[in-house]
Amino acid sequence: MTTILLIIGLLVLWDLGWWLGFGVSPLPPWTLKTMLNQGNAPTIIDVRTPGEYEAFHIPGAYNVPYPASLADLAKVAPDPTNPVIVVCMTGHRSPPVVRQMLEGGYTNVSNLTWGMLAWKLFGGETVSGR
Repeated sequence: MTTILLIIGLLVLWDLGWWLGFGVSPLPPWTLKTMLNQGNAPTIIDVRTPGEYEAFHIPGAYNVPYPASLADLAKVAPDPTNPVIVVCMTGHRSPPVVRQMLEGGYTNVSNLTWGMLAWKLFGGETVSGR
């Protein structure tokens, strides 16, 4: 039990560090589910490997594997003012991409808190394939 609490604490500190230190906004999975259910779908960029993406991903998500250039990210999110959510498997590859996009002029980019792991744990819909 102590180990589980320690891991959860470290994950929370990881998210807080990115948010407070670099301005990376966390977005909880239940908030993204609400957005999608209400038809307010942001652009979702999945930065996992192609194999991870093909196994399962959020419907409508674009796969732009980490590390990605700003030009590659702009191909799927051309308007820097539209909302973008960046997701990876556990929330560790996506924060640097969010920061990169913010530094590149994007104004509404968030990181899916704890990534696809949390998305699946909170009952988020997934599909497989490309």
